[in-house]
Amino acid sequence: MKKRTREKVALLVFALLVILGGSVLLRYFETGRSWNVAASVVDDAFGQMQGYTAIVYDGTYDPLDALRPAMAPAQEGGLTEQPKSIGAMVAAELSKLPLSMRERPVYSSDVRDLYEDKGAGVITLNIADLSRYTTPTVLNADDRKIGVVAIDYYATKKQLQKLRQELLDAGAQSLVCLVPRLSCLATTDGFQAVIVTDDSQAEPGRGEGTEGAHIVYAPEREAVGVVLLTSLNVPSSKVYAAL
Repeated sequence: MKKRTREKVALLVFALLVILGGSVLLRYFETGRSWNVAASVVDDAFGQMQGYTAIVYDGTYDPLDALRPAMAPAQEGGLTEQPKSIGAMVAAELSKLPLSMRERPVYSSDVRDLYEDKGAGVITLNIADLSRYTTPTVLNADDRKIGVVAIDYYATKKQLQKLRQELLDAGAQSLVCLVPRLSCLATTDGFQAVIVTDDSQAEPGRGEGTEGAHIVYAPEREAVGVVLLTSLNVPSSKVYAAL
């Protein structure tokens, strides 16, 4: 009995050590990632971005969409529907202006030049037109290859694995997925970054990590978003509303 008791105690101690070791290892990787992100912020601030890749894209969220007026019911006689308030009328008129006529303090070309001057490899994506990337595409950022694919349908894990493998076989070292809504993906696993272009339920420009991928919600159209990848493929993101 004493021998069995000692064996049970030994097994219990071993299990506790395994759990403790796993916890320490997990904390190590979390801390390492945090340090890498913090280092990215410092390098960006001091303009030392050699070895980094910057993925630059114009915002796609139009804040005027949320202000589009609820129209009053049409009156008899076929009169044109009118906005319910003066504020709604102003928003309606502003929304008719082409983007080129609205005030815009920053352009993707400005941000691209900024990061090229800092020494980073840069690619620019047109996320307003996902059809450009529905076929998996590999883009060069200096000597680094970035795999990009756009998905506007629900993709299963098996379909996503096939797309990722196609990009990897083409030489991609980092994988970026573009989706109108995060619900298009069965999983974000395997991508360094996922850029969500048209999710009105999310805060524009917000970035978050999940399943190892960095999820970014596109900023407003007048702003420019950037996903930064370190040489170790650690992602972070930021938004430029002005320079």
